[in-house]
Amino acid sequence: MTTWQTYDISGFTFHTKSKDKKSMTQNSGVRCEVIDDETGDIITYFGFIEDIWELDNGTFQIPVFPCQWVEDKHVTVDNYGVRVLDLSKVGYKDDP
Repeated sequence: MTTWQTYDISGFTFHTKSKDKKSMTQNSGVRCEVIDDETGDIITYFGFIEDIWELDNGTFQIPVFPCQWVEDKHVTVDNYGVRVLDLSKVGYKDDP
C-alpha cells in the first residue's frame, strides 16, 4: 500500500487535511449524497480527507480516502452561499 498527501484522479486533485494546512489552496473537502432507503430522502454528508491510500492488486490501483465527517447540524451557509463546516464537531469517522 502506498500513501499520498495529494492524489490526481479523473482530472481532479485531492489533498489530505494535513496537506491543506501547509498550502494556499484547499482540496481536502468531500461531499457524499445518499438516499435513505426508508424515506427516499437525499441526505448530504460533508467532511475532509484524512489519508490517501493506493491499493495495488498487480493489475490496477484503487485509491481509498479515509475521511472524517461533520454532523449535518454543524454545517451552515454564510451570507455568500458558501457552506461552512465546524470542524471541531466531527461526528462520524469512516474507517475502510
